[in-house]
Amino acid sequence: MEVKGSSTLEMTGVLAQYPAVGGEPLYVTFPLVMLQSTIFVAGGYYWSVRLYHTDSRGVIDCFSVSLQLMSSRGGGAAVRASHELSVLDPSTTLPPRSLSTAPPRYFVPGRGGDGDGRLFSSAGVDLDRAYLEDQCRAYVRHGRLLFQCTVTVFPEEPDRMAPGAFAARIEVPPSDMLGRLGKVLEMGEGADVTFSVEGELFPAHKVILAMRSPVFKAELYGEMRENANGAAQAIVIGDMRADTFRALLRYIYTDASPAAITSNGDNQDEGDNDDDSEDDSIRVWELLTAADRYDVQRLKLMCERVLCKRLDVENVADTLALADQHHCDKLKDACIEFMTTSQRMGRVAATQGYMQLKSSHPHLVFEVLEKSSNFQKHVE
Repeated sequence: MEVKGSSTLEMTGVLAQYPAVGGEPLYVTFPLVMLQSTIFVAGGYYWSVRLYHTDSRGVIDCFSVSLQLMSSRGGGAAVRASHELSVLDPSTTLPPRSLSTAPPRYFVPGRGGDGDGRLFSSAGVDLDRAYLEDQCRAYVRHGRLLFQCTVTVFPEEPDRMAPGAFAARIEVPPSDMLGRLGKVLEMGEGADVTFSVEGELFPAHKVILAMRSPVFKAELYGEMRENANGAAQAIVIGDMRADTFRALLRYIYTDASPAAITSNGDNQDEGDNDDDSEDDSIRVWELLTAADRYDVQRLKLMCERVLCKRLDVENVADTLALADQHHCDKLKDACIEFMTTSQRMGRVAATQGYMQLKSSHPHLVFEVLEKSSNFQKHVE
């Protein structure tokens, strides 16, 4: 649907010769002036109209009407528009009279007209002075003439629509790559290495493991070799539960948070069973140990974050020892801060975990004491 906008131009100093007995003028003479309308809006674009006393070639016996695209609200796309010049009767006694109509054409942003750097593009039509004077005779009022220019902006045809308009109709689904990698792990398709954990076999893909873990990369493309018969041997993983290794592999393939982590996150309810919470924390400890062993840093930090949320009087000493063993600096700082700022310091010092910490990790106890003189009086 086309969109229209209009503006008026008033010409003063029009000379009119009237008959002796009154009536409309016998003829009119226009002053040699250039008229310019105010800037107006049509179709989301800013326009201006100029009326010159010479035509586009400079011939004085003609008038020239110029429509100019001043600027655009909608970016740099070309806009198609036409314009019509009419003369109005200020008293509204006479209907508007059309003087000229310009066919639709394209106005291109960035292509100036008339040497004015503000103008994007312009187009005009020439009018014969005699014709114009004849058509306007009846509309002269007290030496004034009122012109109106109406601009019609046409929407783009489908074959001229900007590429972005078509692109908006295409919905791109979210990536399913990680889900497909999870299926590859689950089905074992194309596996070229097998791990044995607690007697359970885990087929996997060297390139994926090496991409995600520097330790796997060193083991699989370094010292690990096929046996003399050319048959690939299962790599035995000790000191790790099968469930922990399964969760590690799934994270490596899919980046998905393991269940032990999601069950200990922000959704943990205060009323959850303490035994379940303790079991979950143990699974997170085991997963952190595996992540540190294979240098899967993001998973390691995820585990640290969960353990920070789960700190309490009973587990803080054990968690501090774990953090120190696996170089978890942020978790270690959280444990020490918990122990030195808690109002339950005496209870912490009385736990079995703290007793074991004093005997197995005395340097950690020293760090705690060093940071809290208040804590020291509870343990002397």
